[in-house]
Amino acid sequence: MSTNPAPAAQTLRYVQYDSSKETQYLSAIRQLISKDLSEPYSIYVYRYFLYQWGHLCFMTLDDHDNLVGVVVSKLEPHRGGPLRGYIAMLAVNEGYRGQGIGMDIYARVDGAQH
Repeated sequence: MSTNPAPAAQTLRYVQYDSSKETQYLSAIRQLISKDLSEPYSIYVYRYFLYQWGHLCFMTLDDHDNLVGVVVSKLEPHRGGPLRGYIAMLAVNEGYRGQGIGMDIYARVDGAQH
C-alpha cells in the first residue's frame, strides 16, 4: 500500500481501520500523515489511538488499494462528563485534495461517534 499521486478518474473506497490488517495499513498511514502534518508522531502514538479507537479511524483507498486519505480520532468522557470526540490526525494525499475526501472521512467519524 502506498500514497501515490492521483491518476485520472479513480473510484475511491472508504474503509474503517481493521486491526487485523495493521501490517498492511499502519506503514501507509504513518507515511501519509508524516508527509503532510508538521508534528512527527512515534509508532506508539499511532498505536495508542488505533488500539483503543480503531473503529474511529477511516481510510480512503483508490482502485489499487493505495491510501489517499486517513482520519484518526478518539471518543472519551471529558472531565467526567459527556463524551467528547477528538480528531488526532487527518491527512489527504496532495494529488487528491479538493475533492472533498477530508470532509467525507470526517463525516464517517462523526457518524460513528453518535
